[in-house]
Amino acid sequence: MSSRNLVICDREKEYAERLADCLSSKKELALQVKLCSSPEQVAAIRRETAVDILLADERIPFGEEELAGISKVMKLSSTAADTENPTHSIIFRYQSGNEIYNRLIEALADSGMGEFWNVRKRERGKLVGIYSPVHRLGQTAFALRKGKELAKTANVLYMNMESYAGIGGYFPEETRNLSMLLYYAKQESGNPGLLITTLVKQMEGLDYIPPVIFPEDLKTVTVSEWMWLFGEILNHSIYDVLILDLGDCVQGLFEILKACDSIYMPVADDALAVSKIYQYEEVLCRQGYGEVWERMIRCDIRRTAKDKDSRTA
Repeated sequence: MSSRNLVICDREKEYAERLADCLSSKKELALQVKLCSSPEQVAAIRRETAVDILLADERIPFGEEELAGISKVMKLSSTAADTENPTHSIIFRYQSGNEIYNRLIEALADSGMGEFWNVRKRERGKLVGIYSPVHRLGQTAFALRKGKELAKTANVLYMNMESYAGIGGYFPEETRNLSMLLYYAKQESGNPGLLITTLVKQMEGLDYIPPVIFPEDLKTVTVSEWMWLFGEILNHSIYDVLILDLGDCVQGLFEILKACDSIYMPVADDALAVSKIYQYEEVLCRQGYGEVWERMIRCDIRRTAKDKDSRTA
């Protein structure tokens, strides 16, 4: 992965150093961050190397010729940006380094510059699907346990794709959630792998993207858009494994399951559960997805939990 250059031009040395430390710590970006305090120093840097991004104090005057050839110029402003009509070329300077990072990444993604920091992989990551037609077995709890287990030895990302994921239960409500990523999936543009770094939260060592608040955000995504998004994450992010906690609202559910390297299905042995699973098998086979059924790894979560309780009693 080749490094790109970001120059911070600011007269407040201590502020610039703290911001540079924060941005440099984002290892997935491999950014080379350089500091200076005047247009003349920016020109001196450009004589030695290309400047891909200039993050400059808005109080420092730059002429058009001095900025020509710099791919992205953003200004650090002491006035808070208009939150209703944000301008990606302006970043409010008096906020946390992580918030500045988030604004920077969103601006790059929107301008189609995310490819500067793609993570290059020798091998494609693994796609793990978890789905059951029986909806009372603790599928999400199982998916989270599986993710935490895999995260002990690999970089794992969990993505909930159910209509109602349990916000306020399993997950806190977040305004920055999967809906932001789905915007780029609808466009099939930008670099989701890069944007993910601004969205990810952690749960006991497992990285996850906060789920959508409104189910409609999931229902309108087509199967081709989902496939594009999964491919971008698996090929151009730090994650080795992507876990999909799937719900019935997802378009192209069978196609997504077919694309998975591993498929887990929570099951139960009561009559109602068995009838639902039998109908699910029939539908899969009649629609030409018999191979998906054959590859399903059946997991009786309730039986496993009872066995564990009896061993520890």
